[in-house]
Amino acid sequence: MRDLARRAAAIAALAIAATLTGCAAIPTSGNVNAGVARPADEPVDLDVLVRQPQGGETQQQILEGFIEAAASPRGNYDIAREYLTPAFASEWAADAGTTIDVLADRTFNQFGERGIRVQVVPSGSLAPNGQYLESATTAPVQLQYEFEQVDGEWRISAAPPGLLVDETTFQIVYRDYTLAFFDPQYRFLVPDVRWFAGRESAQTSIVRALLAGPAEWLAPAVVSAIPEDVTLDPATVPVTDGVAEVSLVGAAFDNLLTVQRMQYQLEQSLAGVRNVRNVELALNGAPVEAPDLAQEPQRTLRIDPRPVVYDGEAFGFLSSGDELSPIPGVSEQVVALEPTGAALGPGDDAAAVRAADGVWLVRADEEPVRLDPRDGLVVPALDIDDVVWSVPGDAPDALAWFAVDGSAAEQIPVPWSGSRIAAIEVSRDGTRLAALLADGARSRVVVASIQRDEAGLPVALGPVVLELAGAVGEPLDLAWLDSGSIGVLTASASGARVGLQEVGAPDTAGEGPEGAVQLDGANSQRDLRVLTSEGDLATRAGATWQVQDRGIRFLATQQSG
Repeated sequence: MRDLARRAAAIAALAIAATLTGCAAIPTSGNVNAGVARPADEPVDLDVLVRQPQGGETQQQILEGFIEAAASPRGNYDIAREYLTPAFASEWAADAGTTIDVLADRTFNQFGERGIRVQVVPSGSLAPNGQYLESATTAPVQLQYEFEQVDGEWRISAAPPGLLVDETTFQIVYRDYTLAFFDPQYRFLVPDVRWFAGRESAQTSIVRALLAGPAEWLAPAVVSAIPEDVTLDPATVPVTDGVAEVSLVGAAFDNLLTVQRMQYQLEQSLAGVRNVRNVELALNGAPVEAPDLAQEPQRTLRIDPRPVVYDGEAFGFLSSGDELSPIPGVSEQVVALEPTGAALGPGDDAAAVRAADGVWLVRADEEPVRLDPRDGLVVPALDIDDVVWSVPGDAPDALAWFAVDGSAAEQIPVPWSGSRIAAIEVSRDGTRLAALLADGARSRVVVASIQRDEAGLPVALGPVVLELAGAVGEPLDLAWLDSGSIGVLTASASGARVGLQEVGAPDTAGEGPEGAVQLDGANSQRDLRVLTSEGDLATRAGATWQVQDRGIRFLATQQSG
């Protein structure tokens, strides 16, 4: 067996161990049974041992060795560079991004006497800033490598920039880290997930990424406390006895609140690095001695863990024991509209309601107001800034928003395309809008940033969307599960599919209960709830689904506040 095959087997074994240790399982059965959900454990860090060139190796062996060695970033990929000619070793751009492929589909084809083309099937990629991107196509891609003799040994003289990593190795070598940015009013921390390899250098990669700013798709909706002209000097972030030493230079740093926010942003962004317990910040060579923020932004926006439901007769919070608690001033008005869907706003004092004649706004102890009279509307979204979002299912580009105080309403250009839109929902911090679209025989999930004015009213959606993992089949519903994760429900001939995805990471998918039509989130991925066409409300219970209640017409989205 070749070294590559042995290497693949070893990686697969490690991946199984890592998966059993670090990942929460999604149900893989469609039956509705009793069970107990298991909490997720922290992932483990694993080192990958790579080998140097052995001497007397063929071009393909050198290429395979190079690809394997590039899984280790130690010493700026020192071992991988040993497979390159001296001239090309100094030119190779290892940090130009990463192609993630399916190892079983990788093939090597010789061309001429000094070249090999590697055919790969991409499953995803990493941008140079560590942002995970879903693959736009499953079509094979050709990567070309050229070779020269150096002291009688084959070495690579030309290669595509960046790295080639198979899916299994990616899960072992790379870890996801959550960079922290702020909404423009500094009320909330907004997550921006990035992937970096190398435990020893993760803190440096994170700080450099923070200085470079948020991902392009997210940038219109967030701000950073770190000024744009700041640089990291020295260029690395050493960690001593659990303390990460961050030295920044450039700006005057004469605003105490800005310095406090910078310190907090760094602490929150480095919180996911295992060997970092504290952060020491130096500005222009002087250690920072500033008090903590008097009012820290919220990182996790929680909602009432009880689902909000409509059973055909009543609308309110469903408690244990099948008791339905009405929402004062709101529930009776919602019921009077004969609703087919709803979203409950922050503070539980307003609801956006879909009825037969359009979308209505219900406010506690006030007369309902019809906001959107258009036909065929999807269930509306009501966000933390008191804005209602509404769109017809057959017109994905006709998205409109309405201020709940009646001060403004406007149709807003969208950065996506599709034949139909099934669902929209705004993140609980109000910075991102997720949409579930139909695109031919596939479902598409996109997330766009929301740019707002000082009053919190939308100005535009970001021009770039983040594409999440889609699925074959009919799009049914999506929901924010927490500040950075989305659940997606689709259906095909094989049954319901429930996808769970951290925004900026690969998805995890499994079967939903039979006849699933709607899903809803609470405060974590483990709190996912699914409603069936028979009116059964089911929750995950280990590898199955457990019915919590029956006779439910729909679940209403909740917002934080």
